[in-house]
Amino acid sequence: MVTFRILGPLEVAGPQGRPVQLTATKPRTLLGLLLLHANRPVGVSTLTEALWPLKPPRTAAGALRTHVSNLRTSLHLTGLIARPPGYQIAVDPYDLDMLLFDRLVGEGHRAAARGDLATAADRWERALGLWRGRPLDGLELGAAAESTLADLAERRLTVLEHWAQSRLSIGDHAGTLLPALAAATAEQPLRERLHELAMLALYRSGRQADALEMFRQLRRRLVADLGVEPGHALQRLQRQILTADPALDPPGAAGAVSGSPPAPRQLPPDIAAFTGRHREVTAARARLATSPLRPAPLVAIAGPGGVGKSALAVYLAHRLAHHFPDGQLYVDLQGATAGLRPLPPLEVLGRFLRALGVRDTDATTVDEASAAFRAAAAGRRLLVVLDNAHDAEQVRPLLPAGTHTAVLVTSRPVLSTLDNAAHVHLDVLPPAEAMLLLSRLAGADRVAADPGGAQRVAAWCGCLPLALRIAGARLAARPSWPVRELADRLSDTRRRLDELRFGELGVRSSFQVSYELLRDGAEADDRAAARAFALIALPDAADLSLPAAAALLDLPPLEAERILDRLVDCQLLASPAPGRFRLHDLLRLFGRSVSTADPDALVRLLRWYSTTAWEAFRLLRPADARPETAGEWAERGTPFSDVAGALDWLESERANLLAAVHQIAQTPTLPAAAASSLARAMFAFFHIRGYLNDWVEVNEVARTVARRAADPIAEAHASRDLGAAFEVRGEYPKALDRLREALDRYAAAGDRPGEAACLNGLGTVYDSLGQLTEAAASLERSLAISRDLDDRHSAAISLNNLGEVYCGLGEHGPAVESLREALGIFRGNGNRRSQAAVLSNLAQVYERQGAYPQAQECYEQSYAMFVDLGIAVGQATVLTQLGRVYRLRGQHTQALDRLGTALELAEKVDERRSAGLCLSELGLTHAELGDQEAARAAWERALAVFEALGVPEADKVRADLAAATPAT
Repeated sequence: MVTFRILGPLEVAGPQGRPVQLTATKPRTLLGLLLLHANRPVGVSTLTEALWPLKPPRTAAGALRTHVSNLRTSLHLTGLIARPPGYQIAVDPYDLDMLLFDRLVGEGHRAAARGDLATAADRWERALGLWRGRPLDGLELGAAAESTLADLAERRLTVLEHWAQSRLSIGDHAGTLLPALAAATAEQPLRERLHELAMLALYRSGRQADALEMFRQLRRRLVADLGVEPGHALQRLQRQILTADPALDPPGAAGAVSGSPPAPRQLPPDIAAFTGRHREVTAARARLATSPLRPAPLVAIAGPGGVGKSALAVYLAHRLAHHFPDGQLYVDLQGATAGLRPLPPLEVLGRFLRALGVRDTDATTVDEASAAFRAAAAGRRLLVVLDNAHDAEQVRPLLPAGTHTAVLVTSRPVLSTLDNAAHVHLDVLPPAEAMLLLSRLAGADRVAADPGGAQRVAAWCGCLPLALRIAGARLAARPSWPVRELADRLSDTRRRLDELRFGELGVRSSFQVSYELLRDGAEADDRAAARAFALIALPDAADLSLPAAAALLDLPPLEAERILDRLVDCQLLASPAPGRFRLHDLLRLFGRSVSTADPDALVRLLRWYSTTAWEAFRLLRPADARPETAGEWAERGTPFSDVAGALDWLESERANLLAAVHQIAQTPTLPAAAASSLARAMFAFFHIRGYLNDWVEVNEVARTVARRAADPIAEAHASRDLGAAFEVRGEYPKALDRLREALDRYAAAGDRPGEAACLNGLGTVYDSLGQLTEAAASLERSLAISRDLDDRHSAAISLNNLGEVYCGLGEHGPAVESLREALGIFRGNGNRRSQAAVLSNLAQVYERQGAYPQAQECYEQSYAMFVDLGIAVGQATVLTQLGRVYRLRGQHTQALDRLGTALELAEKVDERRSAGLCLSELGLTHAELGDQEAARAAWERALAVFEALGVPEADKVRADLAAATPAT
């Protein structure tokens, strides 16, 4: 077991508490930053900035992986893992002083809520005792860590104030209290709440003069540094000390009586399990804590129901309270509470005036009461929290006008008409923070015992804080349940909203408020928005573009946009980018529960997706005959002006197109033909961008749907494209199986274009397996069928592949002849991707002939085309070949540069065979440079790849390794 201390200089202890020395700066910095964010991932960019603050080297990513690996090995840190977007260290609360501090603080708050101030003081004192100085003192952690360190320091000061107040409240003003407060006020010379507590402790210890002197010194500093007088609470305390007010006597002392009205402290209890929101907290604190400000600062927090607006406001208010010593006012305006009317401003103003000591007022109108409130707040340093506002009209009369007041407002709609407001919009939590919140609520040990189940719970909750809090509460109330039990219950979409209910909390009821306001609204647009919400919930899409939503709603785009914007205003829909709309998973389930029947809505959307995808296909593969066989699903759709526009659209809709195919498979009432159409239309895109896993996934689903629909041609289409995907992935046995299966289906149906395509695919697989005779035979059969059908595009594809095979057989003349014919056809139909492939194969022929300058020229032309088209797989392959030519010409520096880039590209798109070829070539280059260690390392990696693929290149690499290894 390893334990860590970061509340001071970094300390690490091994088993039996033996200190572990980490002397190197970078490992200490890395470990410190990971521990500061324990149980949460830290991004690679943040870690890199901390380790190399001036300028990261080109090898920073690899060096970071090495440092992480060394830390994991040297300290036996099994909990140090890669977790996107970086790395995460998992630590038990008892093994890290920062987490233990949080646990003790939470126990103190719970004891105080029960009225057990003695226990609360004990827990807070133990928490403060963990601190040894500035957290991670001596380490430079980068700018990204500054806000976290500042928040940690602020938490310590807040706990110190709670501890001092609890000690004073139970009459304990001697012992360690005075020295601790003396040190704290010296450290924080402008923090009024600490001085207020210290003055009271001094007074109760019989040191009235020292208490008054502390007030005079603080006043001088406030006036000199900030230009402000001490707050009302401190001024009142000074007057009470001067008059020896009995109200200041310790609890239970003889003669103790009630003093003047205390400053209002109306905030709800602090949020013990508050998690994340670091960016929002930092920005809001900077906005509200700066003093003096004119006019009074206002932060308005907006977001959908259940996203944690109130929790953020209360958490912020507690951390800002010491800046507002004259009091904190709080009210729930009931603007989003089922069954309750929003509170009238006049009623709220009456509460605020009474809290500020204004007992008698003859105000009978909102304007009069608002003016009285502004007068009472003038000169005071007040924080006003207006929670759950209905709209700006409800809020505006409740805003103070004092120069030292500040306001926090939460609401579902954005209160954009409020003057001087800084707006904060909340979304769901990132997955790592969702897991941490669930851990804090349900218990870290339970989550650690079943992390998979916990991840499923967080996913089914959609990372929505309200849902996570309900899930955590249900688990906490059922200690015998394994986490996976709740995960299994939530996996049923029919029950999920009902499962997410505990006591007075419910996700469904939270959403119901916003929906019913629209459904029962007086405006026609509101009612139309309610109907649209039910339809928007039907597709499984990650998001919807405006044209897609217009097709779904069967409305003109401008009218659809107006209605969708109304849903955005009501926080029932999000707009993450102009013209795009996103529905939270739980809101989708709620929307389906109130959905009105429109059986054609999803079909309209599928038709729009399919016809638009085929328009993109026509640009990506000109002259390809596929669209002609897709029927009504490939009718002319939304056109694109160029290839770049088509690729951009496919990229933006990629997740939605995959989701649509899956939804067809799960919904028997949807047309099966749409699944085959979408899968085939995405063929070119997946090939160009190297999305091999998507390519396989979508065709596996389309194949299943075709079998269910007893459609052998659709099944053949899916099997053929699966064969192509498996071939590119290097999974040759699977590729052969699927292509042979498709060939049989096409032959039985008399589909000769399908036969030609399958024979071409089989030829490329045989080529990859080194079976060149079989490859040539298949490709020649494919070419013969295409020529017979007068299909020049398919013929050119076979000619290109034949040229590569003839080259491998040493038949350079036929190879060049085939490749030049293919290049002419592709230039004629404008297929630039295929031109790039042909140029690459032509370069290989020149290379085999020893004509390196001509080979290099063709490779450069091919690479430029692949770059222009954004085809990473092609770039990786051609760069590897270019690297080989540079090596053969003795230009090793250029070779290493090309090969390094090629390897990064191949690994990025999971093109394993290309990666293996690149590693093999890197080994040869290092060997020629005399670096045998680097050569062996590259060959060992290449051998592992080739052996996993079962390809003949493994034999050559094995021989290279044997030749480079000295005999023993």
